Amino acid sequence: MADPHLPPQAPAVQVPLLNSNNYRENQGTDLDRVLDRLEKFLTFLGFKQSSALSFLLSWAGFVVVGVLLSVLMLEFSQCFGCEKYQITNFELDIVTSQTCLVAISLLCLSHNLRKYGIRKFLFVDRSCGHVASLNDLYIKQIKFH
Repeated sequence: MADPHLPPQAPAVQVPLLNSNNYRENQGTDLDRVLDRLEKFLTFLGFKQSSALSFLLSWAGFVVVGVLLSVLMLEFSQCFGCEKYQITNFELDIVTSQTCLVAISLLCLSHNLRKYGIRKFLFVDRSCGHVASLNDLYIKQIKFH
């Protein structure tokens, strides 16, 4: 039983560690703007393949820039009298292996961006970049000049 001579105690106040409204408060922050810019940049480079059209454009750009342009540069950069210094087949093998590595990177990055989205793909913490105290650190890491 409670002692009638003691003043009544106020109930304990419970404060959640993560505010459930935290996501709504962080919309429109600098981090969101930087992530939007990064996502547009990755889309421009062909890494965001969210539709059939963007998929086709991305891989067409890869074939043109990554394969055709590389091979054409090798073919047209041959100088006369330099045959003993150039091994064309070996150079083409190097370009082929680099193209395969780039194709695998494009495939993996675009798949993970499509699967997880930019926030879950970049952030390791459970809040996916929604903690206000870490926003400045994230912005410094993401910003490209």
